Amino acid sequence: MVARAHKIALLALGLILLAGLVLLYLERPAAGGIFPPCPFLWLTGFYCPGCGSLRAMHELLHLRIAAAWSLNPLLIAAIPFVAMVLLYRLKKKTLPAFVYYAVISTVLLFWIARNLPYEPFKSLAPH
Repeated sequence: MVARAHKIALLALGLILLAGLVLLYLERPAAGGIFPPCPFLWLTGFYCPGCGSLRAMHELLHLRIAAAWSLNPLLIAAIPFVAMVLLYRLKKKTLPAFVYYAVISTVLLFWIARNLPYEPFKSLAPH
């Protein structure tokens, strides 16, 4: 009974994800509309690590990799890592603790660097 409920929940999650990707493919986040602005940017005036991610995903879905990179390079660089983590989870393996510390450190350094007003860090801000 639990296994069946788990499968149904995974199917529902997959359908929601697919619907979100279709919507993201069809609608440009930069045009506003249904996609809200980043609340962190709105509140503080600083970019968060995720700023530009929706627009980058839209560009990736349209196979414009350079445009996606200019919006959020961390998102693009993280795709192989996310695939690796998913493979580990499918095999019921856990990643070593240092991997989690490296990810957290990378995200924090990216967050700081993309808000620095100096070259080459200015290029990390979403354009």
